[in-house]
Amino acid sequence: MQSFIGLLQRRIWLGPLIALVVLVVGLVLGLLVGWETVSFKASADDVAAAADSYSLNGDAALANRRLASLSVDEKRRILSDLAAKANASNKPLEAQRYTDLAKTLGAGVGAATGTTPVPGSTPLPQPTATAQTAGGLGSWLVPIVLILIVLVLVVVAALIFFLRVLPGMQNRRAPRAASTGDALTETQPAERVAPAPIPATTTGGLGHFVPQYTLGNDNYDTSYSLETPRGEFLGECGMGISETIGEGKPDKVTAFDLWLFDKADVRTVTQILMSEHAFNDQTLRTKLATKGEAVLAEKGKTLKLETQSLSITAEIVELVYAANPNYPPNSHFQKLIVEIVPTIKDGAAR
Repeated sequence: MQSFIGLLQRRIWLGPLIALVVLVVGLVLGLLVGWETVSFKASADDVAAAADSYSLNGDAALANRRLASLSVDEKRRILSDLAAKANASNKPLEAQRYTDLAKTLGAGVGAATGTTPVPGSTPLPQPTATAQTAGGLGSWLVPIVLILIVLVLVVVAALIFFLRVLPGMQNRRAPRAASTGDALTETQPAERVAPAPIPATTTGGLGHFVPQYTLGNDNYDTSYSLETPRGEFLGECGMGISETIGEGKPDKVTAFDLWLFDKADVRTVTQILMSEHAFNDQTLRTKLATKGEAVLAEKGKTLKLETQSLSITAEIVELVYAANPNYPPNSHFQKLIVEIVPTIKDGAAR
């Protein structure tokens, strides 16, 4: 009789266990169906954002880093599609940005957009449907394996809990159920226990960066990745050389670009930190106006850049001009240190 009751108890929990397995399997199927569409959309957005950023700062190395996860064929295909859509929408400048980025990345879109080969030249091989299918299958392989591993772990944990842990808990509680008072004493503490809340992403917490330039660092260009505490990529910010004067080494830097890239906004905002000489030189100001807002660099000055969902506050904590009799006073920097604090804007959805 007791063995029959024990078997019955295990079968009582068999229904919820089956329901749990069915739920997990349903989630797996839903993820598999939507995986390819979501992954392509994210890739297209990343490529469009990289093209926009490259058109502003001309930084090929940064563009390569942003799209390092894509193969040359994938870059060519996505850039070709974006350029075709831009041309179809009568947006030649936008299409040119995609074409320029493709050339920089070595993924020219000529073959993808259907241009006519030059007579006597050998046309580039076109990707076949078989190759594309193989690539799609490869992109599914990793998520399929990970999801199956999670499914197995969930099922094993559920079996251990329902067949071993739960019966043990019931056996320990059985003597306490002899009286109504004891039963209430047993259940009340469980009702007062509340699960700890999951920490939510709040504004701030994106880091604290201090780019530092000194005379002689001719290739100065620094960037910082902006991520939530959970590792979600939001954008980037940084500072680099924008303009030099004179000739010879070391370079005489007369202006820097301070920039903020927002993935959600798909654009980059820039301010140009100019020396006193450059700021007062109308020719230089006109030349640099195409890159961003002109700002006179002064020690202690606080700057702010904003996009749709991000902002950075940058303070010039140290500024020293180089003393060189061959150049105008306060024309180029000996040292520049900026303190950058990025934040998520209030109300931005993350």
